Amino acid sequence: MNTKPLPQDYLKLHFIVIILGFTAILGRLTEVSSLGVVFYRTLLAASGMWIVAQFQKKSLKVSFKEALPLLGVGAIMSFHWICFFGSARASTVAVSLVTFSTTSFFTSIVEPFIRKTKISWVEVFLGILVVLGMYFVFTFESKYITGILIGLVGALLATIFSVINAQFAQKYDAQIVTFYEMIGAFTSSWIYIPIIIYFSKDIEYQLVLTHYDWLWIGILGLVCTVYPYIEMMHLLKKISAFTLNLSINMEPIYGIIMAYFIFGEKEKMTSGFYIGGSLILLSVVLHPFLKKK
Repeated sequence: MNTKPLPQDYLKLHFIVIILGFTAILGRLTEVSSLGVVFYRTLLAASGMWIVAQFQKKSLKVSFKEALPLLGVGAIMSFHWICFFGSARASTVAVSLVTFSTTSFFTSIVEPFIRKTKISWVEVFLGILVVLGMYFVFTFESKYITGILIGLVGALLATIFSVINAQFAQKYDAQIVTFYEMIGAFTSSWIYIPIIIYFSKDIEYQLVLTHYDWLWIGILGLVCTVYPYIEMMHLLKKISAFTLNLSINMEPIYGIIMAYFIFGEKEKMTSGFYIGGSLILLSVVLHPFLKKK
């Protein structure tokens, strides 16, 4: 890492996590399909970043060779979001958020493989703790198996793009990375549309925004995407992808609390779900102490 993280960096990280806690809720509030949410979210995010760059008189130009891998990671990000919002639609916001927390387990394995570094057994232990938490969620919330599986695929994809982004963060400006990844995510959604329509004829794929959809997706695309993703790229210059993803595991805690007040009894889970969620939260709390030792 270039510099050591400061206390305010961790405060900023958790502020970002609170903002991200709204994403599944906003996706659930919209009437457009999960694919439609991603389509418009990335369009607004890319447009917003371009406008910000114009005000700052900042160039976002890179060579085609440099842009290509950024666009490719954007395609991975796009499919992750489709899974993330799809999981919430197929189950509940709480289930979607908790399955997303398994990114720390996947990161403990994927990050050393990609970066060619030694596996941290502390991170593996914390990752196993997350898997144990997921066992309780699976056992007691088996009626949401489809949503859980979709969420796990999304978590793996989130791990891959965050680990790769940790490397991009050392090489490129945060706004440039995020801008091209949003373009890649938006462009790839055009490719996913006919594929999803063909293989999932019974799944809604409408892209027409109705009622308050413009408001929810506007907040999602600008407030919950532009700021958090640019700031996360800055933070990845100081902290590891594992630390980032482990901190993001707090997202379910904030999200579940907010979802309960918004959606009421629909978000009420069994005791096993909360045991599993508590184990995942424990992994977040233990991380700084174990790493220090």
